[in-house]
Amino acid sequence: MNSRLPAVLSARDLPLAELCGARLDGELFPLGDFWCPVDVVDDPAGRARAVGLLIRSSRAIAERLTAAWIYGLAPEPRRHHFCVQTSARMKLVPSPRLQIREVRAPADQLQTISDLRVTLPLRTAIDLARCPGETADDARVPLIAALLRLAGCTSVEPAQRLCLAPNQPFKAKTLTRLREVQRYLDEHPCPD
Repeated sequence: MNSRLPAVLSARDLPLAELCGARLDGELFPLGDFWCPVDVVDDPAGRARAVGLLIRSSRAIAERLTAAWIYGLAPEPRRHHFCVQTSARMKLVPSPRLQIREVRAPADQLQTISDLRVTLPLRTAIDLARCPGETADDARVPLIAALLRLAGCTSVEPAQRLCLAPNQPFKAKTLTRLREVQRYLDEHPCPD
């Protein structure tokens, strides 16, 4: 029998009072809505495990600010963003902690981190450029630039190509925002 605790703990693993006491004693640190032992590295795998415990569905895909948080490029959003394929036929109880939308997300724009599907950095950058109201514009442009750099892009050209595909919503607005990101990339070259 394995007596080792999981890397991400919830009230299903230990009583809430014990988890809070261990946090106060410096044995745990908060990670999203959950806790981790202090000897566990705060990394994308742990953040994906934590957010996966919120949704508990193999059909859900972490996207937008949640994906950026998993990659370690943004603070944890107050409301986590997920999407499901339009063909998923998934019904979830509404939650103030989760936002879920239906999209078409090709498999080549997704990866799996700790059993949670997450949009790749390039797709995440495009989604953040496309969707209004996610973050203030002065914070959004550097975040999109950081996601593009994480994707290995030195310009916005790969993102622009994906935006030019047929049936993309908010195409003009997305391309305008990507031009702002290109100016930011030009003004803030990546340190070597």
